[in-house]
Amino acid sequence: MASFAAPRLHVIGAGLAGSALATLMAQDGVSVTLYDSGESFASRWTRGMKTAPEDHKVAEPEIFYDPEDLVRHFFAQWPEIPRKLIRPAHAVIGLKHPGRSPAIIDLDHGIAAALIVRRPTIFARLFTAWNLWFSRYASEDKRVRQHVRIAADTIENQQAPTATYHQDALATLGEVLFSMPAHNCSASLLGRVLLPTWREMQRHNASHAFAAIDPIILNDIALPAMRDHFIAAGGDIISGMELGDIDSTADFATDLFFGDEQIEVRPQDAVVLALHPRPLCDAVPDIGMPPAPAHRRTFVFQASKSFAEPCCVLADDDLVRAIYCNRRHIQVSMNSSLILPSDGTADQLAATIWQRVTELCDQHLNLDLSQRTKIESNGECPAFSYVDCEAPFPELSPGVAALRHRLAPPWRNLFLCGDAFPPDYPPGPAAVIASVRTVRAQLHEYMKLRDL
Repeated sequence: MASFAAPRLHVIGAGLAGSALATLMAQDGVSVTLYDSGESFASRWTRGMKTAPEDHKVAEPEIFYDPEDLVRHFFAQWPEIPRKLIRPAHAVIGLKHPGRSPAIIDLDHGIAAALIVRRPTIFARLFTAWNLWFSRYASEDKRVRQHVRIAADTIENQQAPTATYHQDALATLGEVLFSMPAHNCSASLLGRVLLPTWREMQRHNASHAFAAIDPIILNDIALPAMRDHFIAAGGDIISGMELGDIDSTADFATDLFFGDEQIEVRPQDAVVLALHPRPLCDAVPDIGMPPAPAHRRTFVFQASKSFAEPCCVLADDDLVRAIYCNRRHIQVSMNSSLILPSDGTADQLAATIWQRVTELCDQHLNLDLSQRTKIESNGECPAFSYVDCEAPFPELSPGVAALRHRLAPPWRNLFLCGDAFPPDYPPGPAAVIASVRTVRAQLHEYMKLRDL
């Protein structure tokens, strides 16, 4: 048991990042207290879960880029968590270009390799590789692609500027998989994600580069199992604690204020903020992370027949950004600039979306949705749920998003976890786990030094 004088860890924020870090540190023998304003050990990026009128759960799966399999390896350390929590996700991107046939790119074994190998000649491949590599050094003011507006009354896309295949791919991936609208993504951010090193252009991943996480298993089994391990390791949980302010000296955070309650922090103690940018800015105004609101808009159509595995088609389309086929549902993520017409209804928009979905699935996936769905009489689309929820990761300004890994907390005993992740990871579950691993090592080094 740790002594009274031993370093203590205060983790504020009990989403996936805070809960994972607290559990690992408690198992390492550190005295840990986990604070959260709401329910601890709850996933903050599965808020798309809804209940249909038939009491049938529908949940938007989180499909993310994880070529190193970080998320699966993390959860695999607890045998009671089902292996099917993390499953490979087949990803096909269909890109349109004026005067050319659609480009179909298989992303199973990595983004950069797929974009380079599909070019017909060695010179074209070298040119594409150079463009991708050069983008990591681009100005933070350079966007992936110009913002495309959609008229609210006509739901028609304005003429988009001409772009190359790999530029279209970056725009689509930036919006769908990285939870950032394409017009806000800096080319530098995506360049570092796609090509961290020259070796990445030649590496062939044996496993799928994309994975799908099941939000129902995560919330009902995985996170409760982590909570049990945290408590068994001696960790403390205090709920209903919303961080208001942090008092400090020039070098150390000294007090945490939760409403009327004050928690003393000694120099040998460590504080971890596992918060999203908005509450993080409120707690530490000088951190320099100005967030912006972000939403995820999705239609979930019910299918009458199951799909073999999670799969997705990413399409550069005026209405649809991604189509996920998972279990007995078809999740359609829409363009971030698409809004419901002021004089229309969700039913009217659903009919338009469904028409485009059937066309895209037939074109890019060779999938006839009419054989898997049931449309009621006098209906234009299957039964659906319209999900309009907070996005998993709030948007940041493009420059800050590209440089967020360089943000330094103002005090020696303060650490950031979750949204301050290594530069070679896009926002998502893999970035969260990578951040947890990095902060865990930093905490052990700090506490070791303070014990000397």
